[in-house]
Amino acid sequence: MTAPAPEFAELAAALGAQYELAREIGRGGMGVVYLARDVRLDRRVAIKTLPRNLTDSATRDRFLREARTAASLSHPNIVPIYRADETGGFVYFAMAYVEGGSLAERVKAHGPLGAREAAAYLRDVALALGYAHAHGVIHRDVKAENILIERASGRAMVTDFGIARVADAAPLTMTGHVLGTVHYMSPEQVAGDKLDGRTDLYALGVVGFLALSGGFPFDSETASAVLVAHVTKRAPSLSSAAPHVARGLAAIVDRCLMREPSARYASGEEVAKALEQVLASPDMDAAGAAPRVLSEAEAQAVWRRASELQALTGTRAMTPPPVEPLPSAAADAAPTTGFPLANVRASALEAGISEKFVARALGELGLAPTAAGPTGQELVQIASHSHAAGFWAGAPMVVSYEAKVTGEVSENDYDLLVELVRRQLGDVGHVSTLGRSLAWSATSPKRRVGITIVPRGGVTTIRVEERFSQLAGGTFGGVVGGVGGGAGGGSFGIIMAATGSPLVAMCTTLGIVAGSWLLARTIFTSTVKGRSIELRELADQLV
Repeated sequence: MTAPAPEFAELAAALGAQYELAREIGRGGMGVVYLARDVRLDRRVAIKTLPRNLTDSATRDRFLREARTAASLSHPNIVPIYRADETGGFVYFAMAYVEGGSLAERVKAHGPLGAREAAAYLRDVALALGYAHAHGVIHRDVKAENILIERASGRAMVTDFGIARVADAAPLTMTGHVLGTVHYMSPEQVAGDKLDGRTDLYALGVVGFLALSGGFPFDSETASAVLVAHVTKRAPSLSSAAPHVARGLAAIVDRCLMREPSARYASGEEVAKALEQVLASPDMDAAGAAPRVLSEAEAQAVWRRASELQALTGTRAMTPPPVEPLPSAAADAAPTTGFPLANVRASALEAGISEKFVARALGELGLAPTAAGPTGQELVQIASHSHAAGFWAGAPMVVSYEAKVTGEVSENDYDLLVELVRRQLGDVGHVSTLGRSLAWSATSPKRRVGITIVPRGGVTTIRVEERFSQLAGGTFGGVVGGVGGGAGGGSFGIIMAATGSPLVAMCTTLGIVAGSWLLARTIFTSTVKGRSIELRELADQLV
């Protein structure tokens, strides 16, 4: 893109003999970046100018203060700032020129990156963020556009430290910057809460999600919808968007994207350490291999069979079409055109079919090893307790699901399972172990959820349970006691005075109480039903 001649000429004249401008190399909501040569030191630099509509005194001072603070950072994965100053009506800073495009440009041009390449970039950024946070600097605007990939070394370098503070003070008309950043904003950043380094780690999770899947965890045509999603929804797991990514790497991205800061990693160094361990794992090489390509007939057969398997469990009512057997040589055909296996999995997930049933369909059809196990692994609902209260409450006081999975889960996988539970329930919870058994319980006073995972005798038993007695007491006590008692008691005296008939007054009062009971029953039943579905889905994912 070529800068407007007057602006370019004015800046070139203002910079005088110190910098020779060559050309514009980038433009965004928070300024324009030019390639230039430092005449005195004979080196190429990048010069970023602040938009002129942001050059009021307060914003200018803040920009220079933040840029000079960022200039104190010295790290191999942070683009160094050489100078921050103002001249001729321009506020600018000069930084090292990194030859190579941004991570955003790379993903846009080539699609999702390989797991090992993406993990290496994420590690570099995590190290940079850890260093900056230790020196009291929070980036606040970590995004793929602000991560540069140096062509010569292949390292990732973070730029634009401190600029987000200036954006925070910008007028609301700065939509270019808002729209470019909204996908990466942490829930606490959207809510305007106090920020610490963990807000940058959330943004790093978004970067990882984009680099490995090619898309954002939350996306919409309107910025407001994306902002609301960050605050109110749990980010989807990376595995749902990119099933081919190694489980360990996906778990790191998922943890960075936890809605609660306390559930994320505590520091960039922790993220980098976890990524180093993943990079050293042989699973990365297997996950990074070229994906299997299925023919159209194979893909259709997988979708039909996975749909049928899911329907048989009662998870979703559907009448799948009959499955036509594939030719015996189909699995060996290895077509070069068709549907990549990752796309087949992703399409099924978008249609609401669990990954578990896709894996089993692939195994049954001879297209991949069976990963889901025998039919005996299906979830079995435990009988609800307190049957006598069923009619009055309208729902069971205890909902419990149990599954038995062939094979004993490794204790090394407990961290992943706990993170899955935390993500699904939005609660960090309390974790305890007894021998090789794992127990998780909710810490929220509003929910009484307990989960146990017990590997024993070649079988792993998973139990997910929630007790609703406290919810029932609060719902019925609040609605019947408040609405029924209050309105009913008041109406009795009014109707008695108006009609003089105790019978009419009593019937009216009982009708109000009965109506409030029906309302409470409806609320309680609906709540238990929704939570039962959530628990069932959680149990299914744990399996």
